[in-house]
Amino acid sequence: MAPPVAPRDVHAWIKESLGQRPDIGLRNAISDMIFEQRNPFDSTARRKPRTGFVLGTILFAVSVVCFCYFNFAR
Repeated sequence: MAPPVAPRDVHAWIKESLGQRPDIGLRNAISDMIFEQRNPFDSTARRKPRTGFVLGTILFAVSVVCFCYFNFAR
C-alpha cells in the first residue's frame, strides 16, 4: 500500500507539474478565445484576431458611444 501523502505535498506537486506546462493557463485560454489557432510548426508567427471577437468589440464600442452621446452629450 502506498504511504499517505500530505495535502501540502500534493499541492506542491500539482503546482510544479502545471508550472512545467506553458501551454495551459488562464492567459492562454483567453488569448485562444481572442485569436485564431496557433501554428504548431511556427511558434513565433503572429495570430490574427477572430472575426467574431472583432465584430463583437466593434458593436460594443458603437453601443457605448451611442449610449454616452444620447445620455451625456445632448
